[in-house]
Amino acid sequence: MIQYNYMLNWSEGDQGFWDKLEKVMQTLVMRPASKQANAIFIQLSFSQMPKDEAVKVREKIRSFLPRAVVAGITETLFSPQLGSYVQLNCTFFQNSKLRLMEYAGIPEDFARLGVEFGQKVAAMPDARAAMVLGTTDGNFDKFLEGFVCGNENVVVFGAMTGTVKDIGTGSSIITGALLEESNDKYYLMGSDLMPRGIVVVVFCGESLGVRADYVLGWKPIGKEMVITETMGPNVISTLDDMPAVDIYRHYLKVKPDENFVYNIAEFPLTIERDGCLIARVPPGFDEEGRIFFNGNVNVGERVRLTYAVREDFLHETELASEKMSQFAPDGLFIVACGTRSLFLQGEEHWETRYYQRFANQLSSCSGTGEIYCYQGQGGLLNCALIAVGFREGGNKSALSFYDEPETEPENTRMLLSTRMAAFLDVITQELEQSNRELRELAVKNEEASIAKYKFLANVRREIAAPLKTVIRLERKIRKESTEDKIKEYSRECHLAGEKVYGILGRIFDFLEMEAGDLDANEAEYRVSTLLQDLHNEIMDEVIEKGLEMVTELPPDIPSVLYGDELRIRQILVNLLNNAVRFTEKGSIHLKVTMEKIGPADVLLHFSVKDTGVGITPENFAEVQKVLSLSDDRPQNMLNETGLGLNVTQRLLKLFGSELHMETELGKGTTCSFDLRQRVLNWFPMKQKNAPALRDDADRKPPITEEELAETWEALREIAAGRDMDSLDYMLETLDDYRLPEREAALLLELQTAAKENNWELIAKLVQ
Repeated sequence: MIQYNYMLNWSEGDQGFWDKLEKVMQTLVMRPASKQANAIFIQLSFSQMPKDEAVKVREKIRSFLPRAVVAGITETLFSPQLGSYVQLNCTFFQNSKLRLMEYAGIPEDFARLGVEFGQKVAAMPDARAAMVLGTTDGNFDKFLEGFVCGNENVVVFGAMTGTVKDIGTGSSIITGALLEESNDKYYLMGSDLMPRGIVVVVFCGESLGVRADYVLGWKPIGKEMVITETMGPNVISTLDDMPAVDIYRHYLKVKPDENFVYNIAEFPLTIERDGCLIARVPPGFDEEGRIFFNGNVNVGERVRLTYAVREDFLHETELASEKMSQFAPDGLFIVACGTRSLFLQGEEHWETRYYQRFANQLSSCSGTGEIYCYQGQGGLLNCALIAVGFREGGNKSALSFYDEPETEPENTRMLLSTRMAAFLDVITQELEQSNRELRELAVKNEEASIAKYKFLANVRREIAAPLKTVIRLERKIRKESTEDKIKEYSRECHLAGEKVYGILGRIFDFLEMEAGDLDANEAEYRVSTLLQDLHNEIMDEVIEKGLEMVTELPPDIPSVLYGDELRIRQILVNLLNNAVRFTEKGSIHLKVTMEKIGPADVLLHFSVKDTGVGITPENFAEVQKVLSLSDDRPQNMLNETGLGLNVTQRLLKLFGSELHMETELGKGTTCSFDLRQRVLNWFPMKQKNAPALRDDADRKPPITEEELAETWEALREIAAGRDMDSLDYMLETLDDYRLPEREAALLLELQTAAKENNWELIAKLVQ
């Protein structure tokens, strides 16, 4: 394997360019390696060359080396003074094979095309690397994701060409001065020239060795910012809920204008993905403050600004080149971002020189974005340098001797920018160390707090059990005692005990939540049982205060639901207790409405309305803080009402709901929430205020066909599970409806079989 590199300057009407190209091609054809090569790869890098001229270059190559695989892009450079040229790099492979895949135009489905190309690569024996060249598009990441799937051990590298104008958002995008308004000069080269498309060259060979370096050089600085809103796959609308472009105004005093890219290119944003730091520099912005990238960004990702010290920046590249020299490559390909030249300010040639010490015929190009994927890391990059070395055959002697790089003389005045960067570097390292120590301390404190919470939560039974026994005995004394005075004492003790028990319950619930041990415990429950338990919990205090308790339910509310009955009761008890506590006269109104939202699901809307004192605007603001769960001040936790509301809101969050409050001073308060519940039995619950039904069939309401079908389905499930309690309830409910003659007869047989506990007959009847 051997590599040759040529740089040919071009200008319009210059015949000398074509004469030089002719000589280069003749030289390549005459080289012995050309005749011995199993495969030939030619990479082209164009700068400011019109499309029609680039096509002529491609045809000239075809006429001399028709079997050569050709791939190339137009470069994106920050130094227009470099002029127009084409770089032609030819690599002769002695044993390896090359495969060319290309797609002209914009794919309808980038992900599917990526999978299609990736499957072809996975089927190629001994595929070692793949060069991917493409035109900039907001969905190109999807192509890469599909392409690398199944090819994790294939080194994927390459570059993108084009400008932010190619993102295709349809928005008005303002670009920096370095970006052309027209895309006529940006294109790909494969078997032919393509204004838009994707070119992939696959390198295969049993003896082909590949090594890749990903060099960034920038270091994160400052606080993390969260991407809170995006537009499409590669546009950040807001960071920390602020217009994204404002971060540069805030940290760098950079205004969004025609020099935007030049002023921010030295401070990339970075995102960490799968342990790999990926940089992003926005080449454009819009009037809404959004910033546009050539690579994807996602809501929820955390980004940080970065900085670099020039000496350390170059030293990182030098270290990478030394490791590459140990690999002793026969051929080398470098893709470097133009933003690196902006930062290095005339010193960027050193990065290539480090590698040229042992690969002086390497290929180097600069694109809009760099591509690097290997073993689950990387993607579409920015601001990076990618170096990929190839060699054929076994291990070679390491190239350990080469010219040392020039160093700056000592005792010279340092630039202010260099001193400031060095200062930032030291300060950042010290802050990082302090932050690590603080994070470790915070983790230890959190672990200790959780251990305390768990301990206190675990003693719940030890405290609650004897207190509940006392409450039960007080109720028993009140019922059995014949002395009015003893009954009154017992009643007062009972009320005080229930109050303490309720407060302890809320405290322990709060501790469980803080310890992270609170989970939903869903099961079958009857609505009538839930309401009866609520009545038992609060009616003593309601009666004592002379209030009216009104419960309003929809007539068709299902009798049996599936959910966390304990937590629902706890939520309603908290709200009802608060309503009773702050109401001196009038009523407490518990209202439930229902909406059917699926074949077996309902949305229940609960509201608790009182005619109490209401809440002042100042106090209501404090209540809203409690409900937002953002106020952790101790006084709000120790206040019984605040604690109850905090626990209630946390429980509702557990079920994907939240508490809403409306209040008016002097007129009362309404608390409401929604809960989705699964229906196990659509038969309406028996309500006490419903008129009693007579036994004769004529006065019983008829059952609908839908209800009848659901009932028999439920009976079959009950029979399969041999659940006698559920069977008794279902038969009792059926007995309250007028059934068709056949079903009425079956009901009598089922009732008889149930009394005899004959499950075989029951199973036969319900079929």
